[in-house]
Amino acid sequence: MNPLFQHLHMSADLAIEFMATFSRMEHALKSTGYVLGYEGKVEPSWDQFANEIHEQFDQLASEELVAAKNLLLNSPPRKQVLQRGQVIFQEQVLDQNQRTTQQIIRFVRTVRNNLFHGGKFLPTGEVESGRNEALVKSSLKIIKACIEVNERVKQSYER
Repeated sequence: MNPLFQHLHMSADLAIEFMATFSRMEHALKSTGYVLGYEGKVEPSWDQFANEIHEQFDQLASEELVAAKNLLLNSPPRKQVLQRGQVIFQEQVLDQNQRTTQQIIRFVRTVRNNLFHGGKFLPTGEVESGRNEALVKSSLKIIKACIEVNERVKQSYER
């Protein structure tokens, strides 16, 4: 295994596919008007997108996608935070003021942040390799399903 990927605790192919898909999805969101912008910064408006596709996404019921949704909702990715000078994982909780699609996509974004910013393990060596891989696989399934429920985003993604 390439030493650059040995600490991901998943295949390099899976990590690269997830990151490329996520990146392309952010491009598609921004290019189709799902965008937030303020002084010197622009980013995709994931919440707006999630709320607009909620009805269609909520009705998608393939066995694999339901399992992916359930994993993220019932066992969300933990988020790295700094507490008393120590980097720790903090549990994320469901926000009763958000639709489930919005929360699922928020958790997908946490998975992306953990993978991209090195949050799949702590400096202490704590790691959940099987869980990390399952979260990335589930997040990838969710992004791909999101692409399919919005034709404009799908067309931009595929260009």
